[in-house]
Amino acid sequence: MAKLTTEKREELPTTEYACPIDKKLPINDAAHVRNAMARFDQVITNKCHPAEARRRILSAAKRYGVDVKDFGKVEDFKSTSREG
Repeated sequence: MAKLTTEKREELPTTEYACPIDKKLPINDAAHVRNAMARFDQVITNKCHPAEARRRILSAAKRYGVDVKDFGKVEDFKSTSREG
């Protein structure tokens, strides 16, 4: 996967994230789209709706030509609420 330094990650516009409010799951290139799909069910957030994140990932996958056939098996985030 392409290296995304902390500095470059902070410079990415919110449109380059599956979860733009809390800047989770960058989708700025094909490698990061594949990573976002693989980690989708590990996300813990109460700021990002899973359906919106899924839509953003699928859109980016189409833009970068990433195969999404296995992504359909993942339904939701691990948890949509966080303790504390």
